[in-house]
Amino acid sequence: MLKPENCLILMIDMQEKLVKATHAEQEVSQAEKLVKTAEILNIPTIVSEQYPKGLGCTLDCLKNNFQKYVEKTSFSVLKEETLCEILQAYDKTQVVLFGIEAHICVYQTAMDLLDKGYEVYLVKDASKSRNEYEFNTGIELMRQEGVKITCLEIVLFELLQSSKNPHFKEIQSLIK
Repeated sequence: MLKPENCLILMIDMQEKLVKATHAEQEVSQAEKLVKTAEILNIPTIVSEQYPKGLGCTLDCLKNNFQKYVEKTSFSVLKEETLCEILQAYDKTQVVLFGIEAHICVYQTAMDLLDKGYEVYLVKDASKSRNEYEFNTGIELMRQEGVKITCLEIVLFELLQSSKNPHFKEIQSLIK
């Protein structure tokens, strides 16, 4: 189970051109709720951008004050030395992961996170690929390798832990 004090959020390549190419409007809406929850609960968020010169920047609606940005050209964010240093500095063992494209950059990042001993939670309804077959294949491969496949509402309520959480109503209002 996710523990808010022991996790961080890792958003992969939710950039202008990739969102448009994958028709990921619904996934962006889910991602926005997760990013807002992270900000409310002071959970660190790390954002990767794949070649932003060509693919554009992270969508404005997905930006918050708790983010660190990592520019990359490798498919796995963990191939970037900067991210490895950031992860070590936070000293967390759980990573909530989502983004575009699920079967490439999200998949390869998830595999590298597992290899480094992290417990990985993939938010399926905040992730997307251009092709549904490739998306489903990537999800199944991650599941087989030990990634916990989850959805936005499960993550939000695990992070809240209780309706007595002082932020319960604020976060609940994001999904109503």
